[in-house]
Amino acid sequence: MKNTFFILFFLVSFHILHSQVTITSTKDLSICDENADGQISIPLSELQNYALDVLSEFNESPEIYLTQAYSGIIKITNLYDNNPQIQNVCLNSGGGGGYYDIAINSNKEIFVVRNASYLQKVNITNSGCQFQNISQIHANGQSVLALSFDHLDNLYEGGWTSAVYRANANDLTNFQLWHDFGEGRAAGDFVQIGDFMYVAWTMPGGVDFLYKVTLGPNNEYLSHVNLGMIDAGTFGLAAEYGKLYGNTVDYLYEIDLETMQTQVIKSRPGVANTSNHWWGAAGWHEALNLEISYHREQNHAENGSNPLSNPFTNDANPIDWVYVRVHEATENKTYVIPIRITITTAPNATNTSLSSCADFETGLASFDLTEAEPIINGGSVDYTYFESLEDLENNQNPLPLTYSTTINKTIYVKVSNEAPGCYNIAELNLIVNALDIDYEPTVAFCTGNTAILSVPNNFVSYQWSGLTGNDLNQDLNSNQVIISNLGIYEVIVLDENGCEFRIPFEAVQGSGPIITDVKNNGNSIAVNVSPSGIYEYSLDGVFWQSSPTFYNIEVNDYDIHVRDLNGCYADVYKFTYFFVPNFISPNGDGINDEWVIRGIQQYPDAKIQIFDRYGKLFADRKPSTKGLIWDGKYLGNPVPSGTYWYVITLNDKQKLTGYITVKN
Repeated sequence: MKNTFFILFFLVSFHILHSQVTITSTKDLSICDENADGQISIPLSELQNYALDVLSEFNESPEIYLTQAYSGIIKITNLYDNNPQIQNVCLNSGGGGGYYDIAINSNKEIFVVRNASYLQKVNITNSGCQFQNISQIHANGQSVLALSFDHLDNLYEGGWTSAVYRANANDLTNFQLWHDFGEGRAAGDFVQIGDFMYVAWTMPGGVDFLYKVTLGPNNEYLSHVNLGMIDAGTFGLAAEYGKLYGNTVDYLYEIDLETMQTQVIKSRPGVANTSNHWWGAAGWHEALNLEISYHREQNHAENGSNPLSNPFTNDANPIDWVYVRVHEATENKTYVIPIRITITTAPNATNTSLSSCADFETGLASFDLTEAEPIINGGSVDYTYFESLEDLENNQNPLPLTYSTTINKTIYVKVSNEAPGCYNIAELNLIVNALDIDYEPTVAFCTGNTAILSVPNNFVSYQWSGLTGNDLNQDLNSNQVIISNLGIYEVIVLDENGCEFRIPFEAVQGSGPIITDVKNNGNSIAVNVSPSGIYEYSLDGVFWQSSPTFYNIEVNDYDIHVRDLNGCYADVYKFTYFFVPNFISPNGDGINDEWVIRGIQQYPDAKIQIFDRYGKLFADRKPSTKGLIWDGKYLGNPVPSGTYWYVITLNDKQKLTGYITVKN
């Protein structure tokens, strides 16, 4: 038993000692403790993204190789940077026929499949790429659309049917059925990550899905599940360091195997050029049996013990360590990447508000944003102001420290310290104290009268200016004043927020009404005024009425008065009201011998016509200066007693008609 234990211990120790363990340079990572509780949490995938770039020092950096339809082979490097780079590998130097897909085995040998399913090995030399024919996968020339190696260097191919074929690593000329999925066809490749194979599959409806295949000991098919849809038009799959990527003809994207969310990594330049469409993909380390784990101690990372669970949480503050172990089982290589984590606490950020008085004319309120800083934090930190959270998060369009707005609004304050990307956010509410009143800025009144200037009675104080003479003899700290002079006035009001507002007034000369006409309607008169409006009317300047029509007035001479509500008067209009008598007796007794219409003289152009009942015209004349119209004679002779009819045309718009009785 002791011998057995010694042999086992020796073998384990020999394995550890002879494994190629490389300790890389230390990576520094600064993490922000946003809620200042001393604890941080980092998804292990983020640590992988951050750490694996260091492998470029050992020519082991993550790379994705892509075939371009008719333009050769490229690769995408710096996968974890914000700007991955495209590098040419082979230009179109292998003859015609297109580059349908690409596969890379654990020895990092590159293979491509061409038109008519010809499999070629690509040998990269200093002078370029040489293409070595291996075999024709399908004797009938059927195209191969998907090509991949697994961790055992078996080669898989698929295309226009639901069947997938595999060639063993020691004979890439002999493909046998691996599994028939029954429907659909391969959209992309067959990529192994751990004990599972991921397959891009197109169903009959043209929708692309991702299958997860459970593998047996020799990577034989056991079962599969459909993980869900992937990006439409997926042509290839690739794996690098445990991450899964897909490609369409226009871009490379990453697939999150936990959420099935996808994110574009790099877009193809020159999208109009179809000859360099991206058709196939393979990871540089895709066929290697890579294991990535995370550890608190370096020695644990070296021997692969005590791996951390996801996510990483710190044990120490402000400095903690984590070690990323990348182990390649095929070649028994191990890289240990130390990461020194510096934890910085984000500064406090308290929401607050500022208020400012709006300018009465422009409506703009000006804010000194720095006045909020003592409340937001008050410490020695940096403040940057933004109109939107999107601008803040993208660190674009910062606001000036003096900011103006016409409306209440919320802006956002980034409160940061010296640590890059470590900040908190405060909401700063800007309150505009504006003047919102209903008042008449222009007042019209006539000389000799007075007018009232007023604002609402809801201010703390009032200060009137512009008043002169006796107008000053009143309370000027009031919401209204009486003025008797034309001119410019102003009141400065103070509201409950301490805001002063200047409210202007102008007193202008009122334009009095104009009496354009007075109509005699027989038993009434109507006064016409310009412009139309609300007026008061009087026949003597003493008694006033709101109606322009006067009824049952006596025959007399009148001075007609009109005034508006501002106290402006029209010029007096002199008018004689006349009454048309309906009886004469021209018998020479001196009583009613003549038909006289008193007051008709004010219509010197009036036309009077008299007819008998048969329509015979007996008189057609204008009034005399004394109002005499007719003496009851026709051609010098008295007319017969009877009833006669008259038409008095005063003007184009007004006629009076009636009858007159003649008794001789």
